[in-house]
Amino acid sequence: MSPQTDQVANSSQVNTFGNNDHSKTSHEGSDSADGSSTQDASGSTSSGNSYVKYVNLGEEDQMEIQGYRRSILWTTVTWFFIVITVGILRMVYHWFPEWFLNCTHTKCPLEVAEKVLLVEICQKKYRKIHIRTIIRQSALQALTSDCQEELSANNRKHTEDYVLEEFNKSTEVLSLPLPNPDGTFNEVDSMSMFTCKKLRYVWNEKSKAFFKLKSLGPGIPTSSLHCPDAQQGLAGLSATQQQKRRAVYGRNTIYVPVRSILSLLLLEVINPFYVFQVVSIMIWIVIWYYFYAAAIAVMSITGIIITITQTRKNQRRLRNTVRGDDIVTVCRGKGAYDRIGTEELVPGDVIVIPAAGCVMHCDAVLLFGTCIVNESMLTGESVPVTKTPLPMRNDIFYNPREHARHTLFSGTKVVQTRFYDDEKVMAVVTSTGFLTAKGSLVSSIMYPPPADFKFERDSYKFIGFLAFLASIGFVYSLVEKIKNGDTGLQVIMHTFDLITVCVPPALPAAMAAGIILAQRRLKLRNIFCISPRAINVSGSINCVCFDKTGTLTEDGLDLWGVVPVANIKNSPRVLPPITKPSTLPQATSTLQEHIKTEDPKMELPYLLLKGMATCHSLTIIDGTLNGDPLDLKMFESTEWSLVEPSMEDTNKYDNLCPTVVTWTPKETESAFKVEVGIVRQFPFSSALQRMAVLCKEMGNDQMHFFCKGSPEMIQSLSMSETIPENYNQLLESYTKQGFRVIALAHRLVESQSINKLQKVQREDLEHELTFLGLVVLENRLKPDTADVLRELSSADVRTIMVTGDNLLTAISVARDCEMVGSNDEIVIVNFDETTLPPRLTYRMAEKVARQIDDQVASPPSSVTTVDEVILNVDTATNSGHYHFAITGKVWSVIQQYYSDVIPLMTVKGTIFARMSPDQKQQLVQELQKMGYFVGMCGDGANDCGALKAAHAGIALTDSEASVASPFTSKEPSIACVPELIRQGRCALVTSFGIFSYMAIYALIQFFSVMILFEVGTNLSDFQFLYVDFFIICSLSAFFGQTQPYPGKLFKRPPMTSLLSPPPVGSLVIQATIILLIQLTSLLVAQQQDWFVPYMNITNGTLGTELAEYACTENYAVVGVSFSQYIFLALAYSKGKPYREIFLKNYWFTATLALWTGFSLYLLINPNEYFQELVELEMPPLYFRFVIIGFSVIQVILCLLIEAFLVDRGLIAMMNSSWWLKLRPRKEIYLEVEEKLSNSQWPLVSKYEGEPPHEEDLSSVLIQFSAFRAKS
Repeated sequence: MSPQTDQVANSSQVNTFGNNDHSKTSHEGSDSADGSSTQDASGSTSSGNSYVKYVNLGEEDQMEIQGYRRSILWTTVTWFFIVITVGILRMVYHWFPEWFLNCTHTKCPLEVAEKVLLVEICQKKYRKIHIRTIIRQSALQALTSDCQEELSANNRKHTEDYVLEEFNKSTEVLSLPLPNPDGTFNEVDSMSMFTCKKLRYVWNEKSKAFFKLKSLGPGIPTSSLHCPDAQQGLAGLSATQQQKRRAVYGRNTIYVPVRSILSLLLLEVINPFYVFQVVSIMIWIVIWYYFYAAAIAVMSITGIIITITQTRKNQRRLRNTVRGDDIVTVCRGKGAYDRIGTEELVPGDVIVIPAAGCVMHCDAVLLFGTCIVNESMLTGESVPVTKTPLPMRNDIFYNPREHARHTLFSGTKVVQTRFYDDEKVMAVVTSTGFLTAKGSLVSSIMYPPPADFKFERDSYKFIGFLAFLASIGFVYSLVEKIKNGDTGLQVIMHTFDLITVCVPPALPAAMAAGIILAQRRLKLRNIFCISPRAINVSGSINCVCFDKTGTLTEDGLDLWGVVPVANIKNSPRVLPPITKPSTLPQATSTLQEHIKTEDPKMELPYLLLKGMATCHSLTIIDGTLNGDPLDLKMFESTEWSLVEPSMEDTNKYDNLCPTVVTWTPKETESAFKVEVGIVRQFPFSSALQRMAVLCKEMGNDQMHFFCKGSPEMIQSLSMSETIPENYNQLLESYTKQGFRVIALAHRLVESQSINKLQKVQREDLEHELTFLGLVVLENRLKPDTADVLRELSSADVRTIMVTGDNLLTAISVARDCEMVGSNDEIVIVNFDETTLPPRLTYRMAEKVARQIDDQVASPPSSVTTVDEVILNVDTATNSGHYHFAITGKVWSVIQQYYSDVIPLMTVKGTIFARMSPDQKQQLVQELQKMGYFVGMCGDGANDCGALKAAHAGIALTDSEASVASPFTSKEPSIACVPELIRQGRCALVTSFGIFSYMAIYALIQFFSVMILFEVGTNLSDFQFLYVDFFIICSLSAFFGQTQPYPGKLFKRPPMTSLLSPPPVGSLVIQATIILLIQLTSLLVAQQQDWFVPYMNITNGTLGTELAEYACTENYAVVGVSFSQYIFLALAYSKGKPYREIFLKNYWFTATLALWTGFSLYLLINPNEYFQELVELEMPPLYFRFVIIGFSVIQVILCLLIEAFLVDRGLIAMMNSSWWLKLRPRKEIYLEVEEKLSNSQWPLVSKYEGEPPHEEDLSSVLIQFSAFRAKS
């Protein structure tokens, strides 16, 4: 065979590098003799194997890449062996394609390679390989193939001459533009590439490496994406430039292949399981088990048909969901525009967004105008989002996440656009096809990561054990028969039949049935699942992270009031809160004598009202005001009106204001109507924690700039002399009571031309602001939030709040919803910025109860200062019941400077506030590293990353499915979380039960066959059929219909390992009892006076040769085995605390009763037809009842063993101290908790006190070094 068969087959050794814990894969083949290995800039190794390089180095999808080229010699040798093995070797190569590659190709440098082997390490555990063919094309060939695809729709003759003629007309050079990391393009005359996971990898001659073809934009200055002359039609790509880029990037389609029925059939048939079944059926036909072979063949064919039908249905559904095309207007330069199909778009095209809106088929950065976009397809968030032009800066680098408010994503719907006069709303294409956000999501569906679940891993090991047991029985039986001189074909085939007995053919179908039923039950409860494999995993959840706003609290906010600031006697003073903002002008008129302002409209309270009316992203869609709920509540409280004028109306605003807010005084008021046009919006950014607007009041040349955001951010942007002295105390008093607080600030801006206004950067305006006041909103808990969290807490499921809101607000909500117990302490983690590295500080949070007078809105009571304390949190009075409260800034500091503290924070942290979407995802991943099974519940918008990273993500959205999460609840309530855990636990226990039952069924049949082989007979064809087809299939089909236990969640989740003592002990003990009962039954039959051995009746001829199996031995063994098959299903059908009692599963109970009754009928007094059909030799009547007696003993023993010895004895043993010392649990979080309970860390003081000494932290970190190294 090929010398390459010694290539690295070991799982990767994972090293970490950098501060972001990225992983680098290195295999033995690339390590030097001393264990070291170096890499150059292209990611290649300089040791051992010079052919090993890396693609996507340091990224999540990093892969090792090796080059191969075909060897004529080894290809010939390989195909010779394939021919002489009648294609069996080729089928094995299909299962192990890496073997086939090594046997037909030799390793070589990538420059001359014909194929590449890509090795991907998933979750640092699983090794996945991809074998791809390298396509090498000249520029002419690449352009010709692209042109042929383009022209085929018009049935035009296309040749290389046609391409050359077109390029001669345009005077373009015949070359291909390969993108560089800086956004520029390098012209080359040929291209080498391959495709993996729908992404193209292109050869870079300079670095001698393959690079993933990336989107245009990320990592380059935003100014490079701008086309200042686009409005004049002087930007964009020509038709030939577009064609050249399309030859590199491919067509702008997200193509989901739908395989033909023939190809799906072939793939299913050569699946190892079905190959095993085909071989089994052939063996059964040879040994005359015609009926059983036919039954299994029908079952297999039915299973294949169902699988193919479902696969095609899923592929079509996905393709129909993502497919789509449209006509779009592109700018060709020189004032020319062209209408083309969206599938022809390439990165760099400048497109026109129609005023009536459209569905985006690419990712594009907005250059001019404003777009209202519905992004529910991607995020599940149905609130329209306003997109504004990308700022043109040389010092800001484009990032799709950070600049999401300027990016139109593929798959989203542009509802409407806005700009001035007849100016076009334009965008530049950055990504096409699978490079888009939509393409990335589709790719993750098509290529899901392997499920990391212990139950699945153990199930494969157990099947391997059954196969090993079968091989032992096969070898023993074969040797014994050869010793006895039995060498006929029937005898040999019956020996092979032992293998088919030990691996049950109905196992995959039985396992799938339980999951399908669980998925159906979830759907009835408005919980939709797009990843059925995640249902079992959800049963192991012991930690759930919750978003706050819209998840724990109501989506809608109630405006509690506003706290205006007035400049009284040249000093900013806080005025009493006002519950009705529309009365601000009248309320402050009483202070006129103290406020020295020439223009009443420049009074701070009036500006606060104007800011509330203008600083938002609301829009009118189909006559209804739409936008963020917070903006809606704030705007409605002002009693102003919003209009979006027609083209004629905007003339009076100098064509600057596509949105106008107006205020009309009541008849009793003497004021004039106010009209304010919103000139430009700077949308809200979670990273910046603010939004802003430029607006202009009719009849006034001055422009107003309003900024709204988190109080901390607005304070930092405002002039210190405009901040009231008691501001911090005031803010703390509101946030501690759980209010949502928004601050507003203002500044005047000189009137400028429209071009200057569109180019001005928000950073140029967001400074030296005048502080206006606070808007206080009440975010009430959802009615069932506290009850659900109590239920999870009683089940020992840890709950965590991870939110983008204020820390003190989050702490208040955590206490209100009882996520933090009334007697528990909260420790706020902060850092001292004056030291480097920043020193972590810890202080106790105060317990403040919210006090709201429904009748009169009075300001919250002042904050009392806590006494200075140094609290040892592990004292008897606290018993370790404390919770860390951490902000996103602190999390970043800990990640950068104190990585060893991360386990402590993740284990004891309960409140994580001001967390960005990326930080939410990081938290989920850190919890998983600690050994938690993590659930994440959010609204699907800013939580997409965390929802995808969690073991079970649950998106609360109206749509039936969100691609961001495996589970979607149409009910906007966290009650879906315990319901999902309940259903998951039920499904997991069901899977355990079905697997154990199918395993014990295989062992029962294996013992029966081995015993009967010893006496020269076997089970008859219809005995096999009755057991396998009727008893087993029906019981396993109804097994999973048992509903979850409706009571409170049990404190302990079900086991996840099939190889733990309870399931293994159960199988061993039950198998021992089964074998003893069968042997005892046979021995008792042999002691009877009327007993005649089977071999005496047949004169020494084996029953396998005569195809006659009826005898007393057969009756004795088969008689007791009937009860074993039936009642072990009952034994493994567990009830409380995870499932209801089996009696409530009516179909299962009826099936038990049916086969029990029919089996008794067969054993006691069957009619002649059934006696001959099943081939039963009926013994004397009294012995029939002896066999039934043994069956009763079997039933009693199996039920008692399962109920007491396994469910109580073995499980109690696993929780005993001696067992935990012998086999300690592997979850790291348990070690962290134990270490913390015995430590003096952290030392907590009040905020003004000295921070704890660094030595206190170091002593704890030293204790953690051992288990950190082990983990």
